[in-house]
Amino acid sequence: MTTIIYANPAFYVFLVTFTAFILLLLTTLSIPLVSSFYFLYTSQANGVRFGMWGWCLDSDGTCSSPLQLGYTWEPEIAIPITKALVFYPISVIFTFFTMASLMPVLCARNARSDKIFDIFAWLSFGTSALAFFFMIGMFDTARKRFERRGFDASFGNLPWMSLSATLLLLGVSISPFFFTPPPKPKPIESQRRRRPREHDLERGREKSRRREISRRPTDHTR
Repeated sequence: MTTIIYANPAFYVFLVTFTAFILLLLTTLSIPLVSSFYFLYTSQANGVRFGMWGWCLDSDGTCSSPLQLGYTWEPEIAIPITKALVFYPISVIFTFFTMASLMPVLCARNARSDKIFDIFAWLSFGTSALAFFFMIGMFDTARKRFERRGFDASFGNLPWMSLSATLLLLGVSISPFFFTPPPKPKPIESQRRRRPREHDLERGREKSRRREISRRPTDHTR
């Protein structure tokens, strides 16, 4: 069983999808939930890091409260554009469903399971790409604004993690083009033998009718 799984190309697609899922999940669980992951750093206010749900100060660890989708750091970052980060948790959900849809492909491929996987794979890639483009546009604009005001500003680790996840999901989305076609369903034994059996039964009935006719007494009229 293990050898069959390793020989299936879908197994390696599953590993790639799982890696993208972890990267997107860590992107979603960023500052202020996990201080190690952030989109942007600036030296303003003795150091500020911006994440998915808000920001945190390096000096005393103060973070924005409450946790919410859409926050502001005036005038560099505005609330409306930060709400576009909602595509990250959406992409996490779709990537999870992509992994789940790969399980039938791993065990027993068919045209239906391939189609379901293909749909979720493209949805995962699409939402991840949207999240990345919105994020990079927003924080690159904020970085330039900080620098114009004389502060240092640089990207954190999350933009690179997000880009990696998006590229991985692109590979997952186009992977079905490199798979062999799914095997065609084998005809059921009863279906294969149905026609010959019906033909034999018909021949048997015909023989029976002939025997009955031959056994009937013949009327002779004089």
